[in-house]
Amino acid sequence: MTAATVSPKMSAPATHSQRGLLGSLLLWILRLGIFILVVLVSAVLALYFLDWNTMRVPVSHYLSHRMGREVRINGDLRVRLFSWQPHIDVGGLWIANPKWLERQPAADVQQLTFEFRLLPLLFGGHWVLPLVSLDHPRIDIVRESDGRTNWQFTNNSQGVDIPPIQRFLLNEGSLHIEDHARHLTFSGTVSSSESEGASKAAFRLFGTGSLNGKSFNADVRGGPLIHVEITRPYSFNADVRAGATHAVIAGQITKPFQLGHYVARATVTGKNLSDLYDLTSLALPGTPPYQISGTLVRDGALYRLTNFSGAVGHSDLHGDASVDTSGKLPFLRATVASRSLDFSDLGPVIGQSASKAESSKSIFPDTPLRVGRLRGTNAEVDYTADSIKSHDFPLRKLATHITLENGVLQLKPLAFEFSRGTLAGSIRIDARRPTTVTSMDARLTNVHIEQFIKSAEKPLSGTVEARAVLSGEGNSVRTAAESADGALTLVIPEGRMRRSLAEWMGVNVISALGLTLSGDTSDAGLRCALIHFQARHGVFTAQQMVFDTDPVLVTGAGDIDLRDETLNMTAEGKPKHFQLLHLNVPITVQGSLAHPTIGVRSGHAIAQAGLAVALGFLFPPRRASSICRCRPREECELCGAGGASRQEERTCEDQDAAQIKCD
Repeated sequence: MTAATVSPKMSAPATHSQRGLLGSLLLWILRLGIFILVVLVSAVLALYFLDWNTMRVPVSHYLSHRMGREVRINGDLRVRLFSWQPHIDVGGLWIANPKWLERQPAADVQQLTFEFRLLPLLFGGHWVLPLVSLDHPRIDIVRESDGRTNWQFTNNSQGVDIPPIQRFLLNEGSLHIEDHARHLTFSGTVSSSESEGASKAAFRLFGTGSLNGKSFNADVRGGPLIHVEITRPYSFNADVRAGATHAVIAGQITKPFQLGHYVARATVTGKNLSDLYDLTSLALPGTPPYQISGTLVRDGALYRLTNFSGAVGHSDLHGDASVDTSGKLPFLRATVASRSLDFSDLGPVIGQSASKAESSKSIFPDTPLRVGRLRGTNAEVDYTADSIKSHDFPLRKLATHITLENGVLQLKPLAFEFSRGTLAGSIRIDARRPTTVTSMDARLTNVHIEQFIKSAEKPLSGTVEARAVLSGEGNSVRTAAESADGALTLVIPEGRMRRSLAEWMGVNVISALGLTLSGDTSDAGLRCALIHFQARHGVFTAQQMVFDTDPVLVTGAGDIDLRDETLNMTAEGKPKHFQLLHLNVPITVQGSLAHPTIGVRSGHAIAQAGLAVALGFLFPPRRASSICRCRPREECELCGAGGASRQEERTCEDQDAAQIKCD
């Protein structure tokens, strides 16, 4: 017999052994199944006949462990599990505050009743609540300045998702909120008396309190909660007043009750956009009274205000904005435009209001700006104005790009367009430290002087080029000006001016008086003009001051003190031709910046005039030569502080005349 040959008698014992093993396994499974069935039946019978009041302590301990704080059930606990829609009644539900909050409790509900559908929970993991009823609930919500809250879900920037509630009954509820981060306190009542036959919205939250020391009122009403479906939006209306700010909102929660997703039409009015900081935590600029309407959309941590429009002061405003709250700081991105901007509406941006401007003797606003708020928001905003209304400046357009990152605000570029010429540059405000540092770099290009003269006659004409590079410290415009350091340079490469005005600048009495009385309107050439100031601790000292006309060469000196807003400037003219009566006295410009006075240092002017008449025939005065002839503007670049790309020194035949740099 070969090895592959197996006798039937030899294979029989193995077959019987396998059958015995299989039978033992089946018997073991049967016994296990019977045991499990007995346990389940026993458990079901135990649960069915269980007095749930005996389970209050274990259930309380379980909930305390899950929530990380003490939970107690002080009343009766009744449970009906054997139903496709289990029913649970909890009496005297008490939930403690965290240990760091001394007061108690966070919630106290006299009676809580709810039902849930079993099949959606077992097969889909979704809670559906056909009924929720709360009797005399008392809810306390607290947030500290450091962001800690006694309810964890309030830290969720994505919003709170509540299971759909088909019937929501709330009897005499109360809600108390203390938000120290936003300086908000609120006490309100919550009620809902809905029933199957309800035809009107019965849910309402109404209360009063204070927001940053100002009155706060909220009235929120919701649509019927009967037969709410997750695929059907839930309507609500809200009317919120915080001081002078009033918001009216009508919207829908797109998927009940996912509170992090809604669409609403919102209209907000108030005295100052910066007041919205307490409600939104966004650092917005100061403004005159405003009214803005738009569509507000929330998608989790992203808020969008689309196609908004309105008015701020006498200026219109429209655009789109979004706020992303998913990061450490909220990030604002916006594109904003005005068809017509009233220039006076920009006053509150720098801390100036109409009432204070009228009563204040200072030309610089001294209202402290809330620059500390800049550390709590990041932003990127584009703003344009198609036209500008201004009583003082011939402005036409404005465009700027604003960035705010970690406490540093920049307007770069910041460009104003005049009727002829531009003012462009940048402003940087560094609020990372307690003392704010403000710096600016501005350039005036191809601006024509005559457009600033409102009279029909233009006694002065020509183009102006200027550059200002300054920085200062302080939390207001005035304190920053008082500490300003840097340089300011102004150049008129060429122009024309009324001849009589030029003669008066040289204190040529006879010639100037004759031209004035005769109504002479002839012009004299303005060869060039240059004024260069060096600023140190708010004092602008004139390093060079030259005004060169065909008949007169004027040089000057002095300073402008922004600390007390005064100026003390002198100018002395030297005629370029013989004058019968010439008073060789300086012209003075003194007093306050707001109301300067112009005069002459008389001194011995009368005696000097007599000598001029007597000696003028014997010793004709030496003629002053032109101090400079600046090249045309396109060939003469004005350079900023710290160095020049090109400069050319012009000397004068008159050894007493100062040198001038055309750069």
